[in-house]
Amino acid sequence: MATPQLALTSGERRADPTITVYGVIVLAIAILMGMGTLAPKGVVRQQYYDNTLLVTALIGAVAGWWGLYGVRRGDRRQAIVGLALTLFMEGAFINLMTYMMQVSHLSPRQDAYSVVWYALVVLVIATFATGIAVAGVVLARVVGGQVTAAEPALAWCAAWYGSFVALVWLIMYYLIHVVQ
Repeated sequence: MATPQLALTSGERRADPTITVYGVIVLAIAILMGMGTLAPKGVVRQQYYDNTLLVTALIGAVAGWWGLYGVRRGDRRQAIVGLALTLFMEGAFINLMTYMMQVSHLSPRQDAYSVVWYALVVLVIATFATGIAVAGVVLARVVGGQVTAAEPALAWCAAWYGSFVALVWLIMYYLIHVVQ
């Protein structure tokens, strides 16, 4: 009687997902450092819009972790809803931020403070726009079945980057209302 021959494992190398996750974390840290160099002093503003922006950013961050939770549990519907909510909240943040820019009556042509404030706002909007791009790519891959519980690296990227995006606004909020 012949002995059964065991199948060999695949010789194909799997991609290392930690490089992607660390790359997103480094990008987020670089954005935070950029915010620190442009911190304005002496801002007097209405807190209603800023508080609404803070809550919107935090909801977007929590939704990103909800999407990761859905991916890790293998529940695609939960992941899709969490990531879609992240996209929606980050889009709502950008919408309110651009409205705030319009009603602030600050222009880069006025003075040096306005230039710094404008640069900070543009940096925050760009950060949230990249957060939308990251969450959008992950959402498309979750819908396509490419991000699963077995390979959740991109979902980790969306959750971490969404947290850093909210942290960017939290730092600006602190600089504007607490430090002044």
